[in-house]
Amino acid sequence: MGLSKLARISRIARVVRLLRLVRMQEVIANITERIQSDQIHFVMQICKPLILLLFFGHVIACGWWGVGLESGESAWIDEAGYTDQGLETQYLVSLHWSLAQFSTGMGEVTSSSAGEQMYAVFVCVVSFMVSLVMTSVLTSNLTQKYIIGGAGARQLSTLKKYLKQNNVPKNLTKRVCRNAKHAISGDLTPDTVDLLGVISEPLKIEMHFEIYSRILAWHPFFHDYLTDSTGGQVMRRVCHQAMSMLLLASGDVVFSSGEEPSDPKMYIVVSGQLGYLDSYGETTVLHERMWAAEAAIWTQWKHRGTLTATSDVKLALLDAETFQYICKRQMKKQKKGFTPKRYASEFVEEMNNVDDLTDICTDQT
Repeated sequence: MGLSKLARISRIARVVRLLRLVRMQEVIANITERIQSDQIHFVMQICKPLILLLFFGHVIACGWWGVGLESGESAWIDEAGYTDQGLETQYLVSLHWSLAQFSTGMGEVTSSSAGEQMYAVFVCVVSFMVSLVMTSVLTSNLTQKYIIGGAGARQLSTLKKYLKQNNVPKNLTKRVCRNAKHAISGDLTPDTVDLLGVISEPLKIEMHFEIYSRILAWHPFFHDYLTDSTGGQVMRRVCHQAMSMLLLASGDVVFSSGEEPSDPKMYIVVSGQLGYLDSYGETTVLHERMWAAEAAIWTQWKHRGTLTATSDVKLALLDAETFQYICKRQMKKQKKGFTPKRYASEFVEEMNNVDDLTDICTDQT
């Protein structure tokens, strides 16, 4: 009875170990999903077959060593002269023999009995199939890496061919190609990510809020509106419906002096630098955490200067009409509390008291 209980306990312990292995697979999957770097992901894809190869080699080596012990006097251990060697040496030789079966085999160690010969034939068949699978996996990973890396080069080549066929000037061709190269090699825009179209709407709202809320928080008004109890829901809709990203290359003009935009927007610098040339010919440098054309979201606006990118720039755009529509709907429901109406009134009143209007605020940090 005691032996029977011990056997049941042993089986239960084995089941628990198997459950731990299942849990380990989930942990590895979670770690893999958190990796954002394509290079690290590619290295992991290469390491997986190598780890699998070592695992199979270990199992086969243990079997080869065990067959040698059970063969009696005419074992490969005796024939190869490893009888007096330690256990570590015998294991390493067995591991060397097992790994050699995946290529051309090992001539120094050969089978000396029928059992060893049968085991060697079985290992040859298994190692041949495993080698084919691993070669296919490695080839697939390398091909995928080549396709991803070569897609941008093919697109640039097609763009240059198109510009040449249409006799576009070389200077303009250089700027267009530079902008396109920056777009495909730098930060991605939502239009270039096909899988974003299949993500559920609630997840999109949460994702856009996480992306744009920290950018809008650089502005004092939006920082207060985000922290307000009633403004949180409004800003979630603003981040989802009214915000977008724009990538620029050096020399690109965002807006020009005297331009009255048909689709007015506020521009927030996420990265890079821009130069703002006012009506007096003075240039102001805009860098990260600064913004331009804020007046466009509070009143009808005509640009008072020219904004040009002086480096590769990433801008966050706030669409004025969509922002005003969302705020109007909220103000109809909310009669009291924090609303944009008071800030907009004070902003326009301050503009009316300034003689020289500009697209940027001089007190930005």
